[in-house]
Amino acid sequence: MRRLNYLPLLGSCVLMWWTAPRAWSQANPVPIRHPAPAAAVPSGTGTLVFDADLKQYDAKPGEMTAPFLFSLTNVGTTELVIEKVKPSCGCTTAKLPPVPWHIPPGGTGEVEANVNLAGKMGLISKTLTFTTSAGTHILTLKVKIPPAVAGSVPLTGAERQMAMAKAASEPMAIFKGDCASCHVQKGAKAFGEELYVADCGICHESPQRASSVPDLHALKQKTDLAYWKENITLGKPHTMMPPFASSHGGPLSDAQIDSLATYLNRTISHNFGQLTNAAIAAPIRSAALP
Repeated sequence: MRRLNYLPLLGSCVLMWWTAPRAWSQANPVPIRHPAPAAAVPSGTGTLVFDADLKQYDAKPGEMTAPFLFSLTNVGTTELVIEKVKPSCGCTTAKLPPVPWHIPPGGTGEVEANVNLAGKMGLISKTLTFTTSAGTHILTLKVKIPPAVAGSVPLTGAERQMAMAKAASEPMAIFKGDCASCHVQKGAKAFGEELYVADCGICHESPQRASSVPDLHALKQKTDLAYWKENITLGKPHTMMPPFASSHGGPLSDAQIDSLATYLNRTISHNFGQLTNAAIAAPIRSAALP
C-alpha cells in the first residue's frame, strides 16, 4: 500500500490561512476613525454694568435742569456695542460718544443725562433705554422738584378753579399781562424741543395740570403732522387751548409751528398709525374761533 505524504499539503493550507486575511484587508481597508471634534464653544458676550440703574436728583428752587452722570463698564469677555439710546420723552436727553459705541472687554465710559424741569413739580420719573449687542438695559432717572421750580407757588383749589374758568372763557388771556412771561417770552426765540418745553410742557407735562388738559403721551385718537399743525395753529375751540399762530393772535411764527409740529409728530403719541405722505402734505383746515 502506497503511503501518502501530507506535509506539503498541510504547508499549503497554512500559507493560505496566513496570507488570505492580509490580502482581504489590503483589498478592503478598514476606515480609520478619528475622534469627533469637540463642539464649538460660543464666544463670550459683552456685559454692560452701570454704577447704578436708578439715580435721584433733588432739584433746588429755581433750578430748571436736573443733571445726571452714569458710569459704565463692559465686564464681559468680548466687545460690547451700544447701538442706540432712547429717552422716555422729549424733556430727557442723553450725551454719549457717537453710536454705535464699541466698548472693549474691561472698557469704561460715561453717559451724561439731563431732565428739563420746566412746567413740572413733585416727584417725576424718566428712563433711558439702551439697545446693545447684549440686549437692552434701562436706567431710571428720578427728580424731586419743589413747587418753586415751576415758577410759582401752587394755587389753592379755589384759585385753580377761577384760573381755569377764565382760561376757558378767554383762552387768549395767557398771552397777555403777567401770563405772557411764561406763555410768550420763554418760547419767543425757541424751536422744536426747546419750544415744546417752553410753550407746551408748562401745561401738558405738569403733574398739577387740570383734568381737562390732555396728556399728550396718551391721546386716544390718531395723530400725524397735520393733526399737530392744526391744533397748534388754531387751538381747540371752546377749551383752554388757544390758537398759537401769529396769524390768529398767538405768539408763534409759521417756522416755529412747523418745527414744533415736526417734533411732536416724531416723539409724542403718534403710534396710532404710520405717517403718510398724504398726511404730511394735508392742508390745515380752517375753523371758527370761539
